Amino acid sequence: MEFPDDWIVSSTSEQATLDFFQGGLSYVGLKIKIESQINFTIYLFYVPCRLQRYFNFEGGSILAEFFIVLNQVIILFILIIIGYTAGKAKIIDSTATKSLSAITLYITNPMMVLGAFFIDFSPDRMVNVLWILGAGAGTFLISILVSRLLYRRFDESKAPVLMFTAIFSNCGNMGLPMLKSLFGDEGVFYASFYIGVFYIVLWSYGFMLFGGKGTKKEIAKKVLVNPSIIAVYIGLIIFIFRIPVHSTIKEAVGYVADMTLPVAMLTIGGIISTLSLPSVLSDRLVYLASGVRLILMPMLALIFVRIIGAPTLPGAVVVTALAMPAAAMATAFSETFNKDSAFASKCVLVSTLLSLITTPLMVLLMVKVMG
Repeated sequence: MEFPDDWIVSSTSEQATLDFFQGGLSYVGLKIKIESQINFTIYLFYVPCRLQRYFNFEGGSILAEFFIVLNQVIILFILIIIGYTAGKAKIIDSTATKSLSAITLYITNPMMVLGAFFIDFSPDRMVNVLWILGAGAGTFLISILVSRLLYRRFDESKAPVLMFTAIFSNCGNMGLPMLKSLFGDEGVFYASFYIGVFYIVLWSYGFMLFGGKGTKKEIAKKVLVNPSIIAVYIGLIIFIFRIPVHSTIKEAVGYVADMTLPVAMLTIGGIISTLSLPSVLSDRLVYLASGVRLILMPMLALIFVRIIGAPTLPGAVVVTALAMPAAAMATAFSETFNKDSAFASKCVLVSTLLSLITTPLMVLLMVKVMG
């Protein structure tokens, strides 16, 4: 696995982020003072950003990989803090969180799925695409079996959340930027097919985890006829038949798709604003869920892709995607289907924070094992 020779962590946009932290965010930390926990979180971000400012880490090193992940985690937590603040200010209430969750599930996510298929067709890439599809399907099957084995006896309100967080990672919002940084546009191309598998499993098995009981016909309708799966159908037709898509349509789809991350994180922040932060960090079950998500699942994926002999890049894309924290969709599903959305938000929050340490280490292990 090779990283671009000229790649460094500190790009212009990332430097602007660091400047923001060193200037504006430290001012926010001094002046707003909503709660001591919030100030602590802000300065937790502020200190490592100052460290990166004085070093120019070359691509492929553990510190470079660490700061790629750190940059994405910081973005997520900024948005969560904004949602938390809006919740405390009563701008986002329980009605708003339900509406935002519905927007994420039924509007912005389908556009993100569709946009992933707006890529050029190349026959030379199709073999690796098949590897991605096979490895992706295999790792999802393993994740489903392991999650059921681990969590089937848990409380009915928490079991779907625990299984969901074990199976589904934040491979889109957080995974794609990291994959692009590590593997360039080629990595994003292959990741789009993995994400296609992700959404098929998400809107079939994941949907059934939260959707309650129903007839086979009702369940099939939910699985096969919903916005995100319809987006997959359309995207596959566009990709396979090389149907040209006008730039205006691409931009419109992109604008809506780009709303997914902020809307999902604002929803999480709004829900967390109703919780006691010490209770979030003191919930032992959250750490179990995070350990399964961040350590067990990517390790199993790494073993699996080595056993089946997957080529380096497709295998690395799958393992990296599975090394991401819990998908924010856990909160959206929980809120929409009246499960324990507070617990889901805790899992997303804590796993995202812990991924600051675990994800770069998993990427380093993957590099060592896969060469």
